[in-house]
Amino acid sequence: MANRQIPADDVSRTAAMNIGEIVLYDGRRYYLRGLDPMGVPQRQAFLEDALTGEACAVPADDLELEPPPDSPPLRRV
Repeated sequence: MANRQIPADDVSRTAAMNIGEIVLYDGRRYYLRGLDPMGVPQRQAFLEDALTGEACAVPADDLELEPPPDSPPLRRV
């Protein structure tokens, strides 16, 4: 089994995310509902669309942290 090295930027970016926070994926806002453990190759993030409530799973590396909001979330958590 190969020893997969994870770039420090990827680890610190996802490590800074907390369950329940709003994150950006493909330009849309989502609530972060879960993350695969750090050691899992090709980690997935489990999201809930902030507008529709639709659930989805996406590659964790594709998420972006949203800057602190100037207004309240779009819907209740």
